[in-house]
Amino acid sequence: MTVDLPKDFASHMSNAFIHPDAVERLRAPFASLADALLKASAGRDVYFMRNDGNFGDALIHRGTEVFLEDVGIRYTLLDMASRGAKIRGMLRGAADHLRSRDRRALFIYSGGGGWADVCDVALKNVRRQFAITRDMFVLPSTIERTLPDPSLPLFVRDLYQSHRNLPAAPFCHDMAFYLALVDPDRLLADRKPPTKRLGLVFRTDNEARISSAVRHPDNVDISALGTTGSPIEEFLRHLDQYEHVVTDRLHAAIGAALLGKRVSIVTGSYFKIEAIYRSSIENIFRNCTLVSDEEAAALMEQMHD
Repeated sequence: MTVDLPKDFASHMSNAFIHPDAVERLRAPFASLADALLKASAGRDVYFMRNDGNFGDALIHRGTEVFLEDVGIRYTLLDMASRGAKIRGMLRGAADHLRSRDRRALFIYSGGGGWADVCDVALKNVRRQFAITRDMFVLPSTIERTLPDPSLPLFVRDLYQSHRNLPAAPFCHDMAFYLALVDPDRLLADRKPPTKRLGLVFRTDNEARISSAVRHPDNVDISALGTTGSPIEEFLRHLDQYEHVVTDRLHAAIGAALLGKRVSIVTGSYFKIEAIYRSSIENIFRNCTLVSDEEAAALMEQMHD
């Protein structure tokens, strides 16, 4: 089976911030993911288990929504922020033991970074559901912690540490990158010209690493101001007001990149950002650069110029 993704792909690829020779490297992993999902879900009820996360995770969710729509997979949403949704998923999984395999539901878990020492929410949710039903599929994720079972179908979202931790797992870009392949209005409609030259978007949570950025009066940790279920427009419009974004938030960087901003990305508290930068940003997005702490500090100084 070969999936042609997406219908409006060609029109968007005229954007100057995508390297023309990188188009296929951006598209092909999503086509492989679509093939695998369509095969796994054929003729079955599908439940999408949306990870409980921050505003940046809402960008992952938006990319996933658009992807599943383009692929033609219909699903029932289970919001993992809700105890009731977790129970409904477990009850359906338990009931499936009485059904033949072709009548069992498929539980798709959203991609993300919740498989790490600093955050293991996805690992806990999947481990609980997988103990009840093996009919699961995990979208592209960063993997630091051990899986519940090596047979769990899962895509990794970087070709470095996650791939080394799970060498047999196929690769696909983070689901937010799918939004680079669709018409710009499906990302954010009615855009306005930027009104500010430089925007600081640094973490202020337990993963924050650069104290001077946390304390900077102009820093806005937009990812901490919403959840996975928040409308993504507010997140994107905040980023869209800047010409240049400096951030250690992965999805602030991806969102700004998709909007065509100049983006300076600082590594976070573990391997996730650099691994995804090397796998999905470097040599694909012209407008993004991985910068050192010193370079980020120099940019922050410009806020006072």
